[in-house]
Order: sequence, then structure tokens, then C-alpha cells
Amino acid sequence: MKRAIALIELIFAIVIIGITLVSVPNLMRTTAKASNQAITQESVSNISSYLDMVMTQFWDENSTNPKYNNPILKVELGNSSLNEAKDSKGYFLGRRVGSAISSPRRYAVDSTGVKLTASTTLGEEKNETEVDDIDDFNDKTVSLVNRESTSAQQGDYKDQTVQITTSINYISDKPTNANNYNRKYINFDNPFIPANIKTKSTNIKEVTVRLSSINEANESIVLRAFSCNIGSSRLKERKF
Repeated sequence: MKRAIALIELIFAIVIIGITLVSVPNLMRTTAKASNQAITQESVSNISSYLDMVMTQFWDENSTNPKYNNPILKVELGNSSLNEAKDSKGYFLGRRVGSAISSPRRYAVDSTGVKLTASTTLGEEKNETEVDDIDDFNDKTVSLVNRESTSAQQGDYKDQTVQITTSINYISDKPTNANNYNRKYINFDNPFIPANIKTKSTNIKEVTVRLSSINEANESIVLRAFSCNIGSSRLKERKF
């Protein structure tokens, strides 16, 4: 008698191999899906960090002068209920309606007495050497991977054409259920849906950042945020 493989054993082996081969494509799809999800999460993290960085900048170029302590600026198309308050005699008080008298959030004027106005030109100012306000990022594109550096600095990015593009626009600051803000509940339409405003200033700037790849033209990630013309608080100085 010679040792040999029984027919039933051969059948079992073929069945097991068949099951394994059938499951391989599913395993590959699962692995690819997990990889894509990881890449998406990393992309969202990168673009979110970039948006946070943009939002830390001053609201406008005319907000950057430390002499005025990031003031409220005059705008062209803003809601009238957000304009400067007047006293009973009609004199301007230097602050917005509803602001406390002691509030440091005030309108500022230049040396000739003219109120500082928000810029209608979105983008870097001429002869500017560094970014200091939000709209300096308008129409800016940066690469997520520095393709001019060494391969070690480029890391494991398979696609090195990923880039982030920033767009800044003015958007409507008017509520839809009232002409002013003097009510308990205020409704707004989605301000990101209407046409953006490029030539006139309002009290709200929209910041849009888009992450995309030259190799994947039909896929992108978009995040939006807004920044308001409300000035900034200031710590009160006290002597002891």
C-alpha cells in the first residue's frame, strides 16, 4: 500500500482555497476603503488647522493699528441697526447700538476725524511684507506638500499635488424676519448661499478654504467660517 491523498481531502482543499480566493477581493476593498477614510480624515484635519490659522488674523487691515485697539469699522452695506449709536440730541456716541458706555469696542477715527472704514479691496495690500488680516488670504493657494524640498520632508504622500485655496468675501448681515436686531429671536437665511459681495463691505466676512488635488479634479473638501466686525476687548489696567 502507498500513501496518497484521498479524494475527499482533495475536495476539501479545493473548497478551502476557493473560499479564500473569493474573500481576497473583499479584504482588498475593505483595506482600500480604510485607507481612503484615513486620507480623508488627515485632509480634513489639515484644512481645519489652516482655517483656524486664518481666523486668528485681524478682521481688516484697518483693524491692525495698535493705536486703535482693533476697533469697530464703518462699512458700506451693513445693517443700519448695527450703526453707531446717537444720544438724545443726535450726537454720535462712538459705539454701536446696544454697547455699554464702558465698552472698549468703539469706532475709531483717523487724524482728520474721519471714521476708519473696512476695506472694499480684498487681498494683500501693496508693499505689504507679511499677512496681518483675514482678507490677505484672498485667492491664496498653498501646497500641502513642499514639492521642492527633499523626499524625506515630503514624507509618505503619494499625491504631492494637494493644495489649499482660500477665498474671502463679504456676506449679508441682515436678518430675514426683522429690520433690526432688537428682538428675542432672530432668523437668518444661510448666508453662504446668496451671491457673495466683492465690491462693497458689510459687517461679516466669509472665509472659504478648499482642499483639492490636481490629480483628482472632481474631488475636494470645502470648509467655511465667518468673522464679524465687532472689534476686540481690552484688559483694563490697574495700578497697585
